[in-house]
Amino acid sequence: MGILEGILYTMWRGLAIGIIISAPMGPVGILCVQRTLDKGRRTGLYTGVGAAISDLLYCLLTGFGLSFIEEFLERNSNIIQLIGSLVLIGFGVYLFKSNPSRTLKKPSEQKIPAGRNILNGFLFTVSNPLIIFLIIGLFARFNFLMPEIRFYHYIIGFVFIFLGALLWWYVVTFFVDKVRAHFNLRSMWLVNKIIGGVIFLFAIVGIITAITGIASASTSSVYMNRHRGFTGFASASDSAFLVENKGKDIKYDIVAAPQGGNLTWKFRAADLSGSEWGMVLKGKKTFVISLKKVDDRFDETYTSPHLEMTVKIGDIVCEKKRFFSDFDLYGGENAFMINIDSSGWKLRGGNRNYKTMSEFLSEGFEADSIGYALWPGGKLDVDHICLETAGVSSGGFPHFGNTEDLMAYLERSSDSMEGIWGVFDLMLEDDRLRMGGDYLLALVKSDTGYDILYMGGAVKNPSSWSPGILKGRLVASPFEGIYNVEWIDVTGKTVEGIKAQSDNGLLRLVFPDDSSELRLRKVTSSL
Repeated sequence: MGILEGILYTMWRGLAIGIIISAPMGPVGILCVQRTLDKGRRTGLYTGVGAAISDLLYCLLTGFGLSFIEEFLERNSNIIQLIGSLVLIGFGVYLFKSNPSRTLKKPSEQKIPAGRNILNGFLFTVSNPLIIFLIIGLFARFNFLMPEIRFYHYIIGFVFIFLGALLWWYVVTFFVDKVRAHFNLRSMWLVNKIIGGVIFLFAIVGIITAITGIASASTSSVYMNRHRGFTGFASASDSAFLVENKGKDIKYDIVAAPQGGNLTWKFRAADLSGSEWGMVLKGKKTFVISLKKVDDRFDETYTSPHLEMTVKIGDIVCEKKRFFSDFDLYGGENAFMINIDSSGWKLRGGNRNYKTMSEFLSEGFEADSIGYALWPGGKLDVDHICLETAGVSSGGFPHFGNTEDLMAYLERSSDSMEGIWGVFDLMLEDDRLRMGGDYLLALVKSDTGYDILYMGGAVKNPSSWSPGILKGRLVASPFEGIYNVEWIDVTGKTVEGIKAQSDNGLLRLVFPDDSSELRLRKVTSSL
C-alpha cells in the first residue's frame, strides 16, 4: 500500500472511530451539555477536549498493544471480530435504552478555568477503562489494524481519531449553544437511540461476517516476515527477502508448498525496478503469473500508466489483462492473495483492497511448489508472507519446507528454548498413558510461546507423522518458565490440561489427569 493510499485508508477510519467513541451521551456528554448551557460554548468544548484526549490515550494503548501481535490478530480475526461485535451489540442496546438526563446535576455557579474543564473531561472519561473493549470492537470492525498498514499511517490514523472526537464535541456544543434557549436534555434520548441503533447494525454485520469465516474449514498457518525470517527462500536473509536479478535469464526462488488442504498464499511486495516479475505455481501444470509496470508516455501509442498481467501455462499464454487503478506502480507495496484448491486458483491483489485479477479452473490441480520469478534487471522486496491451509488435521503441515531449512533456522537462533529436545526420563501410569514413541522434538518460537514440532521417533502411527509437523504448543502463562501445553496424541487429537516448566535445561511436562510426567532435555541445535 502506497503512502497516499495508506493515509486515506487510516484517515477516514480514524475519523469515524473518533466520532463513534465520543458520540454516546454518557456522563461526560451530559457534563459537556450542562456546561455549554450554563457557562457557554467554550466551557463545554474544553470539557470535550479533555474527553478526546482520554479517548486518544486509550486508542494508543489499545492500538500499539495490538500491533505487536499482528500474527495473532490475523490468525484469530474472525473470533476477534465476533467478540468485538458482541460488545458493540451490548453497548448499542445499552445506549438505546438509557436515559442520560437521569444523571443530570444542578450546574455550579462558579466559573471554572479552561485547564480545569479539560482536566475534568479527561478524568471523567479516563476513569472508565472498559472503553478499551469498545475500541477493540471498532478497530476490528473497521479493519483499522492491517498488515499492509505502516507505522506512519497509524500515526495519522490516531491523529484523525483525535480530530474525529474533537469534531463531535465541536458539533454538539455548537448545536446546544444555538438552541440553548429551547433545549431540553430529554431530547438526548433520541440521540442515544439513533447512535445505539447505528452501532447495533454495525455489530450485526460484523457478527455475520465473523460467523461466515468461522464456519469455513479450520486452518493452519505459517508466517514469514522481517522478524521471523523467510526460511526456505534462497534470496532471503535473516531479516529481509530481497530478490534481485542481475543476470540475463529469469531467476526463480521457489519453496515447497504446504500440503493437505486448500492453500491460501498471501504476501505483500514492492517492485523496486519496474521490471517484470511474477508468481509461480508448480504442480502437474506450471503456472507463471507475471506482472509488469507499463508507462509508455513517450510512445506514439501512449496509454495511461498501468500494470500488465500475463498468465502462462508453460510457454502458452492463457490470459493478458491491464489494470489502470488499484495498484501502486511506483515502488510502493501491493498486497496479493492466491487461493488454491482442487478446482484451480484465484488471484486477488491491490494496494488498498483486494481486487480480483485472474481466476483459472484446473480440475484436480494441487501446487507442490510456490515462489517468485524475476526477469533480468528486476528487484523485488517481499514482506509478510502467510501460507494458510484449510481443512487439515490437527497435525497440520510442516512449518518449514524441509528439515534442512528448520535446522538452519535453529542454528541462527539465540533463544535458549529453541532447538532439538529429546526424552530425558519419564514416569507414566501405563494403564492410563503410553508414549507413542521415543520422540525427538523441536521447539520454535511462536506468537503465543513455542510450537512443538515432531522430528522423529514415532512408533505408533508413524506414517501420520513427518519431520516438521506440529506436535503441540507451549502457551506462555503469566508466570516465567511456566507454560500451558496443547499436545497432539497419536490419533491426532489435541490433549489439553497439561502443564510444562522450564528449569535448569530440562523441560518438565506434567499430565495431571493421567498421573504422569515426562522430562525433555535439549539435545543440540542441530541433528
